[in-house]
Amino acid sequence: MTRKEKREQAKGKNYFFEFMKIQKHFFKDLTKMFKKVNDPRSQSYITYDPEVLLFMIILKNATGLKSMRNMTDRFNKEECIENIKKVLNIENLEELPHYDTINNFLSKLDITELEKIRIYMIKELLKKRCFEDYRIEGKYWAIVFDGTGLFKFNERHCEHCLKRERKNEETGEATAYYMHHVLEAKLIVGEMVFSIGSEFIENESEDVSKQDCEIKAFYRLAEKIKGIFKRLPICMQGDSLYACEPVFKLCQKYKWKYLLRFKEGRIKTVASEFYNIKKLEQDFPAPISPVTNPNERVLTMYWSRATHC
Repeated sequence: MTRKEKREQAKGKNYFFEFMKIQKHFFKDLTKMFKKVNDPRSQSYITYDPEVLLFMIILKNATGLKSMRNMTDRFNKEECIENIKKVLNIENLEELPHYDTINNFLSKLDITELEKIRIYMIKELLKKRCFEDYRIEGKYWAIVFDGTGLFKFNERHCEHCLKRERKNEETGEATAYYMHHVLEAKLIVGEMVFSIGSEFIENESEDVSKQDCEIKAFYRLAEKIKGIFKRLPICMQGDSLYACEPVFKLCQKYKWKYLLRFKEGRIKTVASEFYNIKKLEQDFPAPISPVTNPNERVLTMYWSRATHC
């Protein structure tokens, strides 16, 4: 099929219908989950129920719209309103909500309500067994843990802010700045990643003796994931920050495998053993595995040992 023929075919395609086919196949109870959300707003002032607000956010992301304002402008058309009425089984819906209404709802909504929806969607995807080919060694699901920054302020934003200081090398003067970070756990399947857990890295109060950090957040998040996905065979992945004995012991306790990035200066005993094995590889170049790269062969040996720990 030529590109012109593809364009002609796309003209007559009902993309909303295709979107709903996918949603009903993979997440048939998604709208029911929306209706079960505990609405924190005053019920006497509500015009739009949670399912309308949440469904609009799903549509916004699915259609690639980058701003809430653009969503309000593009969706408030008769055809879109009628489609949403049919999908959500709503009789009276004359106009879709303004983005300020959606933002106000989301700012008051308990985060656990959204986590329930995410857990439902991830479990449905796993039940469909459509990602089986992406398991490590045909068994383990790759879940990568990594922290990321959300906001940065020159002044304290709230009592939960993390505090850092930046020192001027010329003057020696230290300047404080404040941040909000989050630790994410992502399920990796080929070129796609799915968030399966989030844990905020934040202080309990302004005057804590020791600040919260990514490793502490990892222990909390790992406990949550183990509680939700009790029998899921997991291979935990992360950077060299996680290469420490407490993390290894926790993975062994949960019966998780682990595959971590090697960095100079981290866990020196393992680093020494790694270089010894690498030297043996150079002294005895006979092939150990189908992998041709020497460093990859060494890492393969390490993975083989880790799977039997």
